[in-house]
Amino acid sequence: MRWPIVVLLVACSRDQPTAPVAPVTPTAPGSAAAGSDATGSAAPAASTWPVPPGWRSEVIPFPLDFAPTLAHRGIEELRFPAGFFDPASPEFWSYAFIWRTDDAAELTAPALAAELTTYFKGLTAAVDDKRRVADTDRETIIARAEPAGGQGRPARFALTARTFDAFKTAKPVDLVGFAERRPCGSGALWVFVLAPATTTIRPQLESLAAAATCAR
Repeated sequence: MRWPIVVLLVACSRDQPTAPVAPVTPTAPGSAAAGSDATGSAAPAASTWPVPPGWRSEVIPFPLDFAPTLAHRGIEELRFPAGFFDPASPEFWSYAFIWRTDDAAELTAPALAAELTTYFKGLTAAVDDKRRVADTDRETIIARAEPAGGQGRPARFALTARTFDAFKTAKPVDLVGFAERRPCGSGALWVFVLAPATTTIRPQLESLAAAATCAR
């Protein structure tokens, strides 16, 4: 089985050039060529969501290989800086991602927290081929969400998450940020910003979040 996001993240965690990367059109999981996803639907087209110079990007279809129980239809996109994998970088584990879903994806705070917990547990299991993160540590991976939207604002949630850096250090990583749901016809656009409290690029992540649209 092909792991689009995992393959890209592992490749980027090694010593790779950091030239700007354009959005990509993925192939379907388990397929050698683009054209359809696991359900036979058309593969997602290259995105209109901007990629900052020097950043990496990925566009992948739901269901996510590493978290197939997330019952959405659509695509996930990620934007992460060159320092994402460097524990000494102020950009470490700082990123933005979106879910453009064809389903309404009207999640409550507990449901969103549960989905993100599944997401991070699945990602850790998928990339940690050397089992550097102990099973007891994996059980402590958790995300929390609290309603934070004001009157007249989209559904917004304050997020915290504890995961582990399965790419290099196997140490815990504590993330803070937000998620916001914006309606897109009968579907939704979920926008996520997550980073350690010490990140220096939160304003840039928030600008990326603001630039995300329903358009693909």
